[in-house]
Amino acid sequence: MIFGAHVGDAAELYAAGALTAEEHAAVEAHIAQCSECLRRVGEAEETVLALERVNAVQSLRPSNVAPFGRRRVPVWWIPVAAAAALIVGLLVPRHGLQTDVATVAMLHSHFAHAQFVGNGPPAKVLYARDRSWYYVIVDGRHSYGVYALRDGASAYLGATQSKGRVSELFSSVATPFDRLELRDGGRLVEAAAIR
Repeated sequence: MIFGAHVGDAAELYAAGALTAEEHAAVEAHIAQCSECLRRVGEAEETVLALERVNAVQSLRPSNVAPFGRRRVPVWWIPVAAAAALIVGLLVPRHGLQTDVATVAMLHSHFAHAQFVGNGPPAKVLYARDRSWYYVIVDGRHSYGVYALRDGASAYLGATQSKGRVSELFSSVATPFDRLELRDGGRLVEAAAIR
C-alpha cells in the first residue's frame, strides 16, 4: 500500500477529495479490511461534511441580515457531536421504520451520511460508499419527493413516507448519484452532496 501499514494522514486527504484516483482506490481497499482506518476516515469525513454544512448555511444567509452574536464552539466538537448523533440515531429503536431493508443494507456494507442543507426540516441521507443505496430520513411527517442528480441528469427515487415522527425513503439504485434533493410540489427544499 502506498501509505504504509495504515492510511494515516491520507484519511483527511481522502475525506477532502484531494487524492489521486490510484491513492483513492488504495484507501478504499484498505478501509474495507481495517476497522481502525475506517473509523479514522469516518471521522475525517464527518469533519469535512460539518465544514461543508457551515459554508452552505452561511451562503444561504441574506447579505442584509446581521447574524446573532453567539458563543464559538471549538471546531473539534463538530465531528464529535455529529458522530454521537449518528450513533444515537442508529441505536435508538424507532417504531415503523423500514428497518428490515435499510438495516440489512447497512449491516452488509460500509456507509456514510450527509446532511441536507436548505430551508427545510433537519434531514439526512445515509448511503452505501459504493452508492448502491440511499436511505433518506426527514424530521416530521411531511412527504417530500426525493430526486437524485448526476452530471445534470435527474432521477426521481420516490417520496418519503411518514413513519411515526419522521418521514423516510429507502432506495436501491443501479446508478450512483452525486447529489440528492428534497422537493415539495416541485419546489427545491434542500439538498445533500454525496461524497
